[in-house]
Amino acid sequence: MKLSHTTAKINPSIDGKEVTIAGWVQAVRVKGKLLFLVLRDSYGTVQITCFKPKVPEIFGTLAHVTRESSIAIRGHVKAHKEAPGGAEINPEEVEILSAAETPLPFDPFADFIDTKKDTRFDWRFLDLRNPKSLAYHKLRSEVIFAVSNYMREQGFTFWTTPKVLGQSSEGGADVFSVDWYGKDAFLAMSPQLHKQALAGNTGTKFFEITPYFRAEKSRTRRHLAEFTGIDVEIPFSTEEDVWPIAEGIVKTAADTLKAHPKELEIIGTEVPEIEIPFERISYDRCVEMINEAGVEMEWGEDFSTEQERKLGEVVGKPFFVYQFPKEVAKFYVRGVEGEPKKAHAFDLIYKIELTSGAWRENRYDKLVSNLKSKGLDPANFKSYLDFFRYGCAPHAGFGMGIERLLVILLDAPDVQEVVAFPRTVDRLTP
Repeated sequence: MKLSHTTAKINPSIDGKEVTIAGWVQAVRVKGKLLFLVLRDSYGTVQITCFKPKVPEIFGTLAHVTRESSIAIRGHVKAHKEAPGGAEINPEEVEILSAAETPLPFDPFADFIDTKKDTRFDWRFLDLRNPKSLAYHKLRSEVIFAVSNYMREQGFTFWTTPKVLGQSSEGGADVFSVDWYGKDAFLAMSPQLHKQALAGNTGTKFFEITPYFRAEKSRTRRHLAEFTGIDVEIPFSTEEDVWPIAEGIVKTAADTLKAHPKELEIIGTEVPEIEIPFERISYDRCVEMINEAGVEMEWGEDFSTEQERKLGEVVGKPFFVYQFPKEVAKFYVRGVEGEPKKAHAFDLIYKIELTSGAWRENRYDKLVSNLKSKGLDPANFKSYLDFFRYGCAPHAGFGMGIERLLVILLDAPDVQEVVAFPRTVDRLTP
C-alpha cells in the first residue's frame, strides 16, 4: 500500500477522506464486536476502530496482531469527539508488514524509572520507539541543522578532517589505537591538529560537526567514548574573537529547542533563557571564588569535577574562564606575553564545562619548545609541525560537545539519552 498520511494529519477536518497509514501497534482492545487499535508512527498516534460485522476478516487479523508489529491500514477517516485527536480511521484493508515476536524483551512504554537503563540500551532500537526517547533525537537533529545554518551565516566553511591519525590528536594517553595496514594509528580525539592547519593556511573560518573518540575510563552520566563535537577555528584571531561564536551556538541551540514545545512537553522539561554576552572571569578570580565557596583549590590546578560544579553553582549562568595556568594548557596554546605562568586557554562553563579552546601558538620555534616542555618528542609531531613552517596565520578556536550542550539545556538525566547508540567503557553494542 502506498502511504498517503501520517498520524499528525489525521483530524476531524478530513472527515470521510480515504487514507493509507502505517506504523506500529501500540495497543489493542476488543470490546464485544468493537475493536480499538492504537497505531503509532514517529509523529504520534491514531485510533483504528473496527466493527466486526462490517469487516470480519480485518477484525480477526487485528484481534490477533502482536504489540509492536508494523502494519499498514487503508480506510476512511471518521470525526469522533471521543477519539484521541477528534478522529479515527475505519479500516477497509490491512497488511501486516512485519509481525513482532512475543513476549517483547521489555516494555518500551514503561516509565523510564521502571526500566533499567542497561536493559533499555541493550534493546535501544525498541527504546527509541518511545516518544520520549525519540523526542531527544528529533531535538538533536533540529539543533544540528540550526547550528549549521548559524555557522554559514557567520561566514564559516564546512570542512571534513581525518578520523584515523598517524599520531595522537593532542599528545594525550586517552586514545584508541588501531591497525592501519600494519602501521600504528589512532582514532582522532578531535580535529585539533588538522583544523589548525586548515584555518591557519587557507584563511577560511573552519567549521566541522564531527565524531570524537576518547578512551577515558569514566563511568559517569556525562562521559561517552564516542561523541559528537562542533569544532571552530578562526584565522587571524585571538580567543576573544571566538567567544561570540561560542555564545551564538549556545543561544541558537536554546532558541531552537524552545521552538519545539511538543517535544519539550513529551520530555517534560523547560529550556532556560540564554542571554548574551556571557560573563568573562579570569582563572585567578575563579580560584578565589571556589575557595570562598568552601572548596579548596590551589592556583595552578585544573578544575576538578567538584570545583567546576561549585563554580557553576556560584555563577549560575554561562561564563568564560580565561588565562589558565600554562602548566595545565595543551602544547599548542600560546603563552601570555609578560606572564610566563599563564596561557591563552579558556573554558566555557554552564553548570559543567561545555567547551574548551584557546588562542593557538602558530610560531614554529615556540611550538617545538612547548612540546619539549610537556615531555613530548617533536619528531613524533613532524607532520603537524610542518603546518607552521610557511607563514601559518595566528588563529584561535574551540570544540563543543553536542551531547553535553543538549544535556544541560534539556536537563537530561544522562548523556546517553541524546545518542542513538551510545559507546561507553562498558558498551560496544548494539
